[in-house]
Amino acid sequence: MVPPRNVVKIAVQMRDAIPQLIQLDQAKPLAAVLKEVCDAWSLPHSERYALQFADGHRRYITENNRTEIKNGSILCLSTAPDLEAERLLRGLQSESCEGRREALQHLVLLAPDMTFTREVISRDGLQRLGSIIEDGDDLGEVLALALRAFLELMEHGVVSWETLSIPFVRKVVCYVNMNLMDASVQPLALGLLESVTLSSPALGQLVKSEVPLDRLLVHLQVMNQQLQTKAMALLTALLQGASAAERKHMLDYLWQRNLRQFIYKNIIHSAVPLGDEMAHHLYVLQALTLGLLEPRMRTPLDPYSQEQREQLQALRQAAFEPEGESLGTGLSADRRRSLCAREFRKLGFSNSNPAQDLERVPPGLLALDNMLYFSRHAPSAYSRFVLENSSREDKHECPFARSSIQLTVLLCELLHVGEPCSETAQDFSPMFFGQDQSFHELFCVSIQLLNKTWKEMRATQEDFDKVTQVVREQLARTLALKPSSLELFRTKVNALTYGEVLRLRQTERLHQEGTLAPPILELREKLKPELMGLIRQQRLLRLCEGTLFRKISSRRRQDKLWFCCLSPNHKVLQYGDVEEGVGPPAPESLPEQLPVADIRALLTGKDCPHVREKGSGKQNKDVCELAFSVSYDHGEEEAYLNFVAPSKREMG
Repeated sequence: MVPPRNVVKIAVQMRDAIPQLIQLDQAKPLAAVLKEVCDAWSLPHSERYALQFADGHRRYITENNRTEIKNGSILCLSTAPDLEAERLLRGLQSESCEGRREALQHLVLLAPDMTFTREVISRDGLQRLGSIIEDGDDLGEVLALALRAFLELMEHGVVSWETLSIPFVRKVVCYVNMNLMDASVQPLALGLLESVTLSSPALGQLVKSEVPLDRLLVHLQVMNQQLQTKAMALLTALLQGASAAERKHMLDYLWQRNLRQFIYKNIIHSAVPLGDEMAHHLYVLQALTLGLLEPRMRTPLDPYSQEQREQLQALRQAAFEPEGESLGTGLSADRRRSLCAREFRKLGFSNSNPAQDLERVPPGLLALDNMLYFSRHAPSAYSRFVLENSSREDKHECPFARSSIQLTVLLCELLHVGEPCSETAQDFSPMFFGQDQSFHELFCVSIQLLNKTWKEMRATQEDFDKVTQVVREQLARTLALKPSSLELFRTKVNALTYGEVLRLRQTERLHQEGTLAPPILELREKLKPELMGLIRQQRLLRLCEGTLFRKISSRRRQDKLWFCCLSPNHKVLQYGDVEEGVGPPAPESLPEQLPVADIRALLTGKDCPHVREKGSGKQNKDVCELAFSVSYDHGEEEAYLNFVAPSKREMG
């Protein structure tokens, strides 16, 4: 006889006892189920006990999550969470160091459970842990365990980071600033300060004032990937919380201390693979550094600024006046102005008064900065570009100034200058850290590429927009390859000629159009059943292999991972938390299960609950594109299993 749907067959374990095989009636109150289990083992006072999942984080069973118990689940009988919290918190006050260590170890194991966390917090558990951290009697394992337990409890968001006291934060700062024997303490202290900085502007200022940048540089130079990652996380958090002026000062100082060179040689090109979290922080550091260009990009040229007028004259003189000579010596003022206007035209400005061209924002003054940098750091290439095109009479001249202005706009768009940092992106460019003045150096390569492409296309002024579209494609395709240095970028982008771009376009177009040709459509219809079967089989195999997903909170990026896969019989989704750097777990070791029969629907993008909660800011666009949720029956309610795919390829 088939048992009712709300009855599941499970096993219940207890230390030093024979396991019970029972049929759990999900309609029966949990207290009644506990009493029956305790009675079977002759245990009085069933209210002192609770059921936990035997695997994973040993989460407590509550009326809210009991529907996750499925056929074949293994539970264990343990002390009730309130009594366990009371016992462990008493253990923290033990005079024995071993007793405190044991209590902290159990706290760390149970802290990921929300039910247990609420019991600990309601009994002033955070304050007791805070006392251990502030006292600092043991700078080794006990302190590391206390920091880890504190972080785990705070991650649930029951208590705000803003409630932490200034003396407590200062004590954690001390652990970051001092030399410790236990290597596990400082990454945890850095992680705690990162959370404080991201969540509380006031405490973030305290951290900024008391953790010297030089100290973070010391941590970055220790060949310990975990310590480097946490130091970089705190560094980017401090930069994000700083004002624009403070951020510029901090970044200038870091670059003077050769942080860029160190990152390039010892982190990007380290023998140890770059972790996802470090890749994200390098992306943030790149975005914040490029963001320093935004004020220049948003500021139009001021025709009344003496400095800016002199810069324009320097640009003209570098192109047309031999060294030691001045324009129009002995000529009248009107004649000199006329010659200047003509030379500005030859330089490629659309107006005789170049200030009018540079009123456009973006790129504003950033275009002038790029042109000046090119003229000063590549004077031969600059003179050759201008003179070659200003002397042509066949209407094929390439306008330097107009091209530079448009090219600066293109580079700002491709490099996302001035856009908010994403919470999850890892799309940094290695060559950014391999070169000083990377934006201006990239412009120097790109303006010469534009001139080369202009000649390959035999373009005239009417073709200006077509040329810039081709150059944009050349730059975008090459940047997508993530070349490791500017020289490699130069080689690759120059190899991508106009003819090669046309060939790539044609290949892609034929691929798209060929699939729509009538004979292809007819053949596809004949093969469709077989192909769909193969696709279904391949996708099922991929689901059975499983995927690692990164947990994303509404507050900040986290470095925790979880794994989800389809069971071999295709009836159950199995999932659970895993550690960083550990290979995919065996399906049978995953603690959580979701029957496929309980699934209602698959949601994507903005329909997902975890995307709706985060809002619609630009920084959440990439999360929206990679988000999907599985809705399923959770008792009489609808529940969700929320995902953020690792990449667009995995999402597809």
